[in-house]
Amino acid sequence: MTDHPPKVAGASETEADGRAPRFKRRRLAGAAIAVLVIAGMALAFGPATRTVVADQFVCLGCHQKADYATSGEGARSKVHRATKEGGETTCAECHVMPSWSGSAFVYSHYVAGTDLFGHFPDRRAQRHGAAVTPTAAKAYRVRDRLVEYDSNTCRTCHIESEIKPKRKRGRNAHKNALVKKETCILCHYNLVHIEVPLREESQE
Repeated sequence: MTDHPPKVAGASETEADGRAPRFKRRRLAGAAIAVLVIAGMALAFGPATRTVVADQFVCLGCHQKADYATSGEGARSKVHRATKEGGETTCAECHVMPSWSGSAFVYSHYVAGTDLFGHFPDRRAQRHGAAVTPTAAKAYRVRDRLVEYDSNTCRTCHIESEIKPKRKRGRNAHKNALVKKETCILCHYNLVHIEVPLREESQE
C-alpha cells in the first residue's frame, strides 16, 4: 500500500477560511445599521409627521381655507393661543393624538379623503330624519374622536386640575367636570372653528 503524503492546505482553502469571519462581521454590521435606521425612523415618525406632513400649510391644501383658516379674507375660524403671550396653536396640536397611532392616522386620513367626502351631506343621518350639514358632520366626527380619546390632545398642553377660570360659572363647571370625570370637548366644542350645535343625543 502506498502512503499518500499529507495534504497541505491550498491557497483557495486558506482564503475561504479568512473570508468566513469577515463575511459574518459584515453581516452583523449590516444588521446593526438596519436596526439603527429602523429605530431612527420610528423615533422620527411622530415629530416628522406633526411638523411636516400635518403642517398648517399642508392641511389647508385640502381643508377649505374659508372654514379653517384663522386669518385672511373670509376666515371664519378663531385663533387658539398657544401661550398667554401669543402664538397660534397648529392643526396637529389639536387634531393629531400624541402617539405613534395618532401620527399613523394622519396618513389614513389622507388616503381616505375624509374632507373630500365631508363636502357631501350625511346621508345616514338623513335616513334617520336628521338634516346634518357637511360642516356639522365633520364637526361630529372630530368630537366623537376626542371623546373616545378623552380629549388627549387638549391634555398635552392643559392640566385640568390647574385651570382656574375667571368666572364663577367656569370654576363650578371645571369642579363638576373633575368630579364627574367629564372630558374637555363636552364643553369646549366650539372653541376655534365654525360654531356647530351639539347633537340632540349629546344634550340629553
